[in-house]
Amino acid sequence: MDIQTHSRTHQIKQLSRYLYFVLTGMRYLLFLGGPAIVVVAWIPDGGLYLGNALIPIESISLLLKGGILALYAIGLLMMLRITQHFRQLMQQFMQGHIFHPKAIASVRGALHGGMLFFLLSWLYALLGSLYDYFVHARLDISFATEIVIACIYFGLMYTLLWALEIGADLNEESEMTI
Repeated sequence: MDIQTHSRTHQIKQLSRYLYFVLTGMRYLLFLGGPAIVVVAWIPDGGLYLGNALIPIESISLLLKGGILALYAIGLLMMLRITQHFRQLMQQFMQGHIFHPKAIASVRGALHGGMLFFLLSWLYALLGSLYDYFVHARLDISFATEIVIACIYFGLMYTLLWALEIGADLNEESEMTI
C-alpha cells in the first residue's frame, strides 16, 4: 500500500490548502513590516522596544536607533523565511506529497529558521537588559516565556520532522516490497 494514497490524504490536502492561504495572508502582513521599519526610522519621537526595555527615540543616538531597527529587520526577514518554509510544506501536502523529501526539507528549514530566530530574540532581550542596567541601573533578565515557547516550537517541529522521516522510510520500504 502506498502511504501517499492513504484515505486521510484527502483530509490533509484540504486542511493544508486552508493553512496555505492563512500563511499567505501572514506573509503579506509581514511584508508590511519592511515599510513600517522605514517609517519608524524617520519618526523623531516615540519609543522602541529592545527586549523588555522601552527606549525613548529622542534620547538615543542615530547609530543605536539604526542598530535596533536592524535587529527588527533581521527578525522580520527570519519570520518571512520561516513562513515561506511552512508555505512550501503546505504546498507539498496539498499535492499529496506527505512523506516527500521536499516536505522534509521544508520542515527542516523551518526548524533551523526557528532556532536562529530564537537566538536572535535572546540577543534582543539580552541587549535590552544591558541597556536597562547601564541607563537605569537595574537588571531584569526574564526569558521564561521565550524558553517555554521555544521548547514547545522545537518539540513540535522535531516530532513532525521525525514523523515525516519515518513515514518516508516506511513509504520507500513498502514500494520496494511490492
